Amino acid sequence: MKTISFIIIILYVSAEEITVIPEDNHEETPYNIDLKEQVDEENLPSYLSPTINITEAVVVDNVTLANTTEETNVTQKYVSCTPHFGGLEVQLVNDTELIQLLLPDTNVTTKEAQGNCLAVLFYSKYCPFSSMAAPHFNALPRAFPDIKMVAINAMMYHLFNTQNGIVGVPSMLLFHNGRAVAKFNYSEYTLETFSQFLTKYTGINPEEKSFVTSADFSGPVSSVPSKETDIFLGLSWGFIIICGIFYFTKSKWWRWIIETVQSNWRESEAQHEHTD
Repeated sequence: MKTISFIIIILYVSAEEITVIPEDNHEETPYNIDLKEQVDEENLPSYLSPTINITEAVVVDNVTLANTTEETNVTQKYVSCTPHFGGLEVQLVNDTELIQLLLPDTNVTTKEAQGNCLAVLFYSKYCPFSSMAAPHFNALPRAFPDIKMVAINAMMYHLFNTQNGIVGVPSMLLFHNGRAVAKFNYSEYTLETFSQFLTKYTGINPEEKSFVTSADFSGPVSSVPSKETDIFLGLSWGFIIICGIFYFTKSKWWRWIIETVQSNWRESEAQHEHTD
């Protein structure tokens, strides 16, 4: 009896092991498929490529940026100035004298060819900002002996204002062989910013120990705003006042004033006659 029970137990345990252990020819589930082996990467479109070479893209961008910077540096050209063309001090000119200074040399056809360089300051003797910039501009001839410094009163001589886009003073333009090549656009009018502007477009470095002295405050460009009567300003105000009066006489307020005065005048006359 014991032998039979032992045999039954062995058969029961063997049956459980057979149900637990999978057969050798059991097929793998779909979840065990190796995607790398099933996908053919060569047949995929470029925008579905499973791998992207980030390093290669960065290198391409770096090369592009480097080329762009290199092209920018190549296109940056300086104008060539005639040596020792400038004077010892700023020259105050009128429109006729400035035209003579800006006459071009027909033999100079490019910016790289040596030509006369002029830095022209458009100022007004009534403008306080022009007066503040004056001593710094007066010091420029010592810093740049190869560039002629001239100043013209833009309020008195209007010929060059429209031609060169002068809408306010002070303004400074750099001319090479009679042609404007650059306009000063800095917010501060100091010897340092003037020097940076001229060096940027001419490649000429300022002379050492260039600074503003007390003599620069006395001229040639005045550092004190003039308090003389501005004829053009007076004419402008007169024109505005006359136009204002003319358009006011055409308004309903003017008609109301006239009617009110006439009505009061009639009432006063009628009252005076009644009293008599």
